[in-house]
Amino acid sequence: MRDESLWTEDGSPNCETCGGAGYVRISRPIGDPDFGRVRPCECRRAEQEALTAARLQRLSNLGPLSDSRLSEEESGSEPAASACRFADATDDDPGWLLLTGASGSGRTRLSAELANRRIADGRPALYFVAADLLDRLRSAMNAPSGGDFSYALLFEHVRDAPFLILDDLDCISPTDWAREKLFQLLNHRRNSGRRTVLVSETADLSAIGLQSFLTMDVVQLELGGTATGRRFREFGGMSEDVLAQYTFDSFREQGLGGRGDAGNLAWAKDQVFNWASNPGGWLTLYGAPGVGKSHLAAATANQRLRAGNSVCFAVVSELLDELRSSFRESGEGLYEETFRWLKEVDFLVLDDLGAQKESEWVMEKLYQLLSFRHLRRLPTMIVMNIIPDELDPRLASRVMDSRVGMYLHVRGMDYRTKRKTVEVKRTNRGFRPRG
Repeated sequence: MRDESLWTEDGSPNCETCGGAGYVRISRPIGDPDFGRVRPCECRRAEQEALTAARLQRLSNLGPLSDSRLSEEESGSEPAASACRFADATDDDPGWLLLTGASGSGRTRLSAELANRRIADGRPALYFVAADLLDRLRSAMNAPSGGDFSYALLFEHVRDAPFLILDDLDCISPTDWAREKLFQLLNHRRNSGRRTVLVSETADLSAIGLQSFLTMDVVQLELGGTATGRRFREFGGMSEDVLAQYTFDSFREQGLGGRGDAGNLAWAKDQVFNWASNPGGWLTLYGAPGVGKSHLAAATANQRLRAGNSVCFAVVSELLDELRSSFRESGEGLYEETFRWLKEVDFLVLDDLGAQKESEWVMEKLYQLLSFRHLRRLPTMIVMNIIPDELDPRLASRVMDSRVGMYLHVRGMDYRTKRKTVEVKRTNRGFRPRG
């Protein structure tokens, strides 16, 4: 449906040009092609620009990355500054950029900045993870009806985009078909002078048959890596593939048997969803087992990972076992590297805090980790089956600090045992089902 808001909404009531109508008639002599036409008044230019930006965002395929921006300090330091200058250049100036760096070095976040700064300037940008693009091309090609047409439109849309970003280029499955499609796409863009950003862990693209595109005129920028060179880590089985299955859409906010079993799940979901889009500080979820706390935490971690953050999802007892093992088997070096990454990771989930076996060493490690992230207000999500003030006092004072975050009591039916709605109630340790 055509958007007619530019012509139907009022303008500024104080505007001397349109008198508040929002548009003006073009003064042209009879016979001129523009005779009788109207156009938006200057008083509505800002609104027009906002509508244009919103349309460009929808077309960009950025999804959760549409809000991802670098700070002024980050975008002003090298090599990000050079990448931003590349994005700011005119589209009449052909150019290619290769961003490389280990996982967790900020490649995706910088890529999103390049796209978003163009959109803010009213210029289009298209972003794709290479594997996702190939999957969509395959699906369009194999569609039962209209597949060839849909495939042709999608391929043409990507091929001719004025500014294209292909992320995780070296993570595709290098089949003959995938290599052929990428070669066709990039060869056309090279010959037609379309501005292109390639994002990869390394500058060696020979495995996918694209090394020939990395000629002398391609600007190559290497980003520094993180302590472990990884963007996602898990302790306790929440692999990246498993994490991808947990979303806010798949959360059963109505409970198992309908509203009567839902407790406050819908409210809890809304609270977590709103926080997840721009997490600041801490969020703690506590309640009886099986009510969906870990699902909400995984959905948040999934969203932050897709937004370009480095993410760790850790079951606390498994994390502590891994730290002990890394120290025993590999010495202090690997242990210190892992622990430093945990302290500094962009987004950390600590699942089942309070269920670990306590010892002096355990409490010291947990205190060091939580104290570091608390002081810096680093986004952290904590999941517990006990009430917060049953933690060790040093941990509880940080979890319950309202200046840094909030904590929510989640209530609902146990998904696993289908028991009636339960609540966490103070005990010596843990919870007691009630009702």
